[in-house]
Amino acid sequence: MKKLIATSLAVLIAAPAFAGGRAYEQETSNLFGWEILPYVSLRGGATYGNLNYKFNDDKQSVTQNLYQARAALGLSLYDKTRVEIEGSFYTKGNKNVSFGDIENVGVSSKNIELMANAYMDLWHFHYIQPFAGIGAGMAFIDTKAADQSKDGTKLSLMGTLGLAMPFGCFDVEIAGRYNYIDVASGMHNFGADVGIRYMF
Repeated sequence: MKKLIATSLAVLIAAPAFAGGRAYEQETSNLFGWEILPYVSLRGGATYGNLNYKFNDDKQSVTQNLYQARAALGLSLYDKTRVEIEGSFYTKGNKNVSFGDIENVGVSSKNIELMANAYMDLWHFHYIQPFAGIGAGMAFIDTKAADQSKDGTKLSLMGTLGLAMPFGCFDVEIAGRYNYIDVASGMHNFGADVGIRYMF
């Protein structure tokens, strides 16, 4: 996962060098009367995770810091709305927790998500563009405590607030995200990431 994050950051730094000279407006296409602009996006950041896990008839909040990497393919519509399919990858979480009279129980989680997201620009400024988004999809997650495992495909929901800084045909984005996964007694992730969106 560290190699994935390092690669993502390298692409984020290098991509603007290949983006110069292409005008944003000239790249729009027309589909059923809609002006559309395809894009790819890479994002990387950190997440504060809170997994509510029940074991030995006792429920505990397992909190841990995780790293995340996101890759998305989407369409920008009218330069105000975006829709995309995003894959999210998290580092493995692992923490020892006490459940009642049982101490030092190792609780671990592995999570990959596939989301459908929609974003809308809130206002329009020349250098900074605030946006909000919602998403829904599937989390392929495996959580374990001692010999107890709760894995499978679970519902995942996400809300996003962020800022985009446009530079021709690419945008630099900063976003804060809340992500809920319907696993165990509920997993809540609060994250922030930086990314680049390249429009072609």
